[in-house]
This record gives sequence, structure tokens and C-alpha cells, in this order.
Amino acid sequence: MKISIEYCGACNYRPIAAALAFLIEKGTGVKPDLVHSSVAGAFEVTVDGVLLYSKHVTGVFPDNQEIVARIKKSDWKPTPKEGI
Repeated sequence: MKISIEYCGACNYRPIAAALAFLIEKGTGVKPDLVHSSVAGAFEVTVDGVLLYSKHVTGVFPDNQEIVARIKKSDWKPTPKEGI
């Protein structure tokens, strides 16, 4: 499983991304890649190339525990409105 967290560097979202990455690794054993983005306001979580969460879609940061729970689900499938 490959997990990536893309974050806006100019917005100083790296600490938020790092905190989520820590919880994901602790909960799943998979260390996410942190990806610096030049897109303003970006904060996106992808699993195996499929968008799991997008701050651009929701307008808010994800609930970290919910993200970990969704990744841990063995039958994980993206929702029709990705990012929710």
C-alpha cells in the first residue's frame, strides 16, 4: 500500500501533514510519503493513487482518526464524492 499526503508548503501545512503521517504509520504500519505542493491550500491524501481526501473539495482539514480508520478498512473504496 502506498500512501501520500500532499500539502501546501507556502501555507505551512507541513506540521499538519507530519502529524497525520505519524498517526497513519502508527495505525497501519505504512509510512506515508509527504509531498510538498506548490498548489495554494493543497492538503490531499491518496492511497494507492486514489484520492481519499481533499481539502480543496471539503474546505477543511480532515479528521485524522477518520482518515486512519478509512485506510485500515480492508474493503476500502473511494466514496463517489472523493474527499468526503
